[in-house]
Amino acid sequence: MHNIFYPSKNDNKKIYIAVLAKGIDIKAKDIDLEYRKSQEYNFFNNINFDVNKAIFMHQVHKDNIVKIDENNINLFGGRERLVENTDALITNLKNTPLIVQTADCVPIILYCDESKSIAAIHSGWRGTVQNIVSKTIDLMIKEYNANLSKMYAYIGPYIALKDYEVGDEVAVHFQNKTMMNNKWHIDNGLEVKKQLLDCGVLENNIELSNLNTYDEVFYSYRRDGVQVGRILTVAILL
Repeated sequence: MHNIFYPSKNDNKKIYIAVLAKGIDIKAKDIDLEYRKSQEYNFFNNINFDVNKAIFMHQVHKDNIVKIDENNINLFGGRERLVENTDALITNLKNTPLIVQTADCVPIILYCDESKSIAAIHSGWRGTVQNIVSKTIDLMIKEYNANLSKMYAYIGPYIALKDYEVGDEVAVHFQNKTMMNNKWHIDNGLEVKKQLLDCGVLENNIELSNLNTYDEVFYSYRRDGVQVGRILTVAILL
């Protein structure tokens, strides 16, 4: 598949990370649920995992975090059995795909090599303001004794600063911002990176994607408006 992207620093031997984009052969407005379903099925079939066992979230731009373990994993799976009202998942279960869905927001994957635990986080500007990344890290430390010096963070494709115009009420919360044509523009990914650094994640262990979701190969709410398509960022502890 030509619409799959991978982090450059992660070798997919301990944790599999991939980004499923839209591709350039179809417009976002033309995508229906059946097309999206077939693309996702083909992707998971390619990596030999069952999409119906992947853990999706009903994301609500808040700071709710859910731990996936043996006690609740059977409650979830696929798009029909979502983790409701959640924007971050953590687990130490192997072979359990965690999914972040985006169309301009920032997807973050965390992996602690020492504790063998992972997180999948959705951080729109509201999630960033609510420090969902640092709260997720705190929970990983509490639940798994995660070691920040052994933590790798992947900040996946998100909308670039040049394409992300916001109002004063949003810009006031961000340090990574600039004025363009008398309008504020923010870099949500850089803001997330700052939060990771403030938590104690080592800079050399943070990978920030340079892919811009406003580009045609991705889904973008800013570019196309309401649509059924979503970028999937997948993380699987192997």
